[in-house]
This record gives sequence, structure tokens and C-alpha cells, in this order.
Amino acid sequence: MNSAKSAIAARSFRVRDFLDFGKQYGMDYCFDGLTPTDRGVDSGGSETVVARGRIRELALPSGFRFTGSELEIFHSYRSVSLGHAPLLIVIVIEGHVDLSVGAVRRSLHASEAVSLQLRPEYALEASQPAGQTLKTLTLAFDPACLHRASPESSTLASLLQGIRRPVLGWRVSSALLSQLEYALDMAVPALQKNLILEGLALQLVGHGLPEEGEFPDRDQNGSARERQRLEAVRQLLEFAPTEEYTLEGLAQHAAMSASSLRSKFRATYGVSVFDYLRQCRLELGKRYLEQGYSVQQAAHRAGYRHATNFATAFRRVFGVSPRALH
Repeated sequence: MNSAKSAIAARSFRVRDFLDFGKQYGMDYCFDGLTPTDRGVDSGGSETVVARGRIRELALPSGFRFTGSELEIFHSYRSVSLGHAPLLIVIVIEGHVDLSVGAVRRSLHASEAVSLQLRPEYALEASQPAGQTLKTLTLAFDPACLHRASPESSTLASLLQGIRRPVLGWRVSSALLSQLEYALDMAVPALQKNLILEGLALQLVGHGLPEEGEFPDRDQNGSARERQRLEAVRQLLEFAPTEEYTLEGLAQHAAMSASSLRSKFRATYGVSVFDYLRQCRLELGKRYLEQGYSVQQAAHRAGYRHATNFATAFRRVFGVSPRALH
């Protein structure tokens, strides 16, 4: 087997390149230190170099898609994705990146990974700080390929449908990372390379999904099914805290009465439904303040109609005014 590496030359990635990526993959980009005018196509700011390095992508016949990037970051930037993927695994090989979905936040460093289930209503935000070499690898699975007839896809479909934790953090072994990097760069015939990467993709999925014990059986008892429905409500509030909710609507989502949801949610999680929603919104607002948004902007982006209500709740929970973080 020819082990020579395929040559992908390093290049500069400008604002316009990222905006093109956004159009192709359904993502929005925000570049720290650049004003909205700078980001305009006609302003000249679109030629600003954000990073330099290389990005390589390989789509496999099974529906898996690998994307590897090695970039020297000159301008901090954030990306927001509203796409759908039954499974997305993000691995940091070098550097660090902050990921968040709703009120859930993960900071990934070398050899750390996170497995995500993305839905259109759950926005995935990634923040890449400047002044670092960021080397990442992502594995995404095309939802259209879930129900193909192969035994592998049937097994994968069963696993993905049984997931109860849409966000899972884990560590990747150095041996698996080395195999992945080597395989992506190998200059071998496409069919051979696809076979090798298909096997490595399945290894990643095997390591990056919750253990089998976390997939309850269909014929479980009523209390276990009830906990699943309550957990579905909790995750909805956590991953999409900016939406408008009513107790009746959430009760319908949980397939129980409003009074049952109210009492059972408190008994299970120790707080009321809307106290939990408030906590999620405040955590989200806190993150926006740390990113430099004004108090009013952070309040609105976190789901508050009035900044004064946000400020009052923020001070009560965190003990300081939100302006202290701005």
C-alpha cells in the first residue's frame, strides 16, 4: 500500500471564504474585531484573512462525512449551525474550541471529543479563539442514509434512535487519533481509502455513543417511560431555552396532564419547570455577556422580552449585576 501523504497546500481563508462555507452548509459566522461593515462583500472587509491552513473533506458512500482542518487562527470567530444531523462528532486534536447548544456548554481541548444530535430547533454554536493553531476532526452522518438495507446501517439506526443524551463528552485514544490522521492523508485508491475510513468511522461511533445500558427496552415499566418523557421535556428546555413555552404545551410534549408534569418535574429535578427554564436562560445570557454583548442584547438573545427582568433574575442568581460581566 502506498503510504505517501496526499498534498493539500496551506492557504489563507478570508471572511468571504467563511461566508461561502456558510451558504453551502447552512451556517452563520461572526468575526470578533470586525464590524458588520467589515463583513460586507463590497466593503473590502471580505478580504480580511481570518485563518491560514488547510481543510480537507471526504464524503463516504455510507453517509459518513469526515472534515479535517488545521488552521492558524488570526481572528476569533463564532459559527452557528441550525442544521440536522442524527450524529455529529467533533474532535479537537490541537488547540481548543468552545461548543454550546442552548444552555449546554462544552470546552474541548486536545484529545477531547463531543458527540451531538443536532435538530433544526437546537442551534449549535462554536467559538474559535484567535492566537492558536486549531486542529480538529469532525464526523457527521447524513440523516437520509439511516434506513439503508445494510446490517451496519440497521444497527446504527437502532443505536441513534435509542439515544437519551443528545450531548456526550468523551476522550479519544491517541492510537485512534493517529489512525484517523494517517488514513485521511493517505494517497491510495479511493475505494481502499473509503473502506479504511468506513471502519474508523464505525469505531468513532462505537466509542462516542452512550453505553448500551443507557438505551431502555421498549417493554420497560411505566415509571421508566415516565422518566423518559420528563427527561425529554428537560432537554427541550435546556437545548432550546429561548423558545416560548406554556405548561400545557410542555405537558402535551410529555404525554401527561399539566398538573402531573408540574408535580413530577419538581419531584424528579428539584425545581419547577419554569424555574429550570429560567436557569437555562440565565446561563445562556451569561455566556452572551462574556462574549461582549450588551445587557439588552444578551437578554433578548437569551429569551427575555425585557432586559430589566433579565437583570433582576441575573442578580438574584449570580449575585452581581449583568453589567459587571459586560
